[in-house]
Amino acid sequence: MKKTVLKFVLLVGAACAGGASGSTDLGAIWFVGDSITQSNADKDRSSSPRKSLYDLLTAKGYTFSYTGHHTKNTDGLPTTGSTVADNLYHYHSGLSGHRIGEVGVVEEDTRVIAPNLTTYWTSGRLAVVKPDIILIMLGTNDVNYQDGASERLRKLIQNILDLPDVGDPSIYVASIAPNGRNNSNEEFVIPFNAEIPGIVADYQAAGKKVYFVDHYTALNADYDTYMMPDNLHPSPAGNDVMGQCWFNAITNHCVE
Repeated sequence: MKKTVLKFVLLVGAACAGGASGSTDLGAIWFVGDSITQSNADKDRSSSPRKSLYDLLTAKGYTFSYTGHHTKNTDGLPTTGSTVADNLYHYHSGLSGHRIGEVGVVEEDTRVIAPNLTTYWTSGRLAVVKPDIILIMLGTNDVNYQDGASERLRKLIQNILDLPDVGDPSIYVASIAPNGRNNSNEEFVIPFNAEIPGIVADYQAAGKKVYFVDHYTALNADYDTYMMPDNLHPSPAGNDVMGQCWFNAITNHCVE
């Protein structure tokens, strides 16, 4: 498959994701995404972007936990307890087949994130452990609804910032993976991803800790290795690539 090279500039700020700059205590990390975050299509129950990031962070001595509203697919992450208080790494909000959605907009397909945020916010571990770091990768299921998708992503970030007791989290927004199912899908992916740095820049200009993470370029660098044969979901090797991208972005803002 012919690869399209799409380059972005990572927008860098000085604020640390969790604690003070240089701290190894990151606090709680919340993954928000679709089946790629949930990792239900990579054919490997021990692999996910969440597991890859866990391995990288623990290897470097960072302390952290994961939070979210459910525990679908534990992906080889360690079991530390059976309650929301002590199950430190199984929770997330990766939801297969879900789109971004929009608060106040009623859709026949209920698999949308934004209108359900307040429910997630009071469910599972997320009900008692609010995130210090939020990792968002959404839009893959929006390519057939491209009109306004990037603006829905912009609004989703604000919806999250408006949640009660949200504090001052660092939010990392990733470009979505290549989509090689057909040329028209890829033609939707590229402009959607191209809008994300501008959205991030607007939030940064408003003083928010919102950063861009470029998964697309990293995955597209070796498409046949990093993507599954379905041409939609990253492979286990692709999960490692995404984990490395998340790790680089988080530590870039936390390590002096």
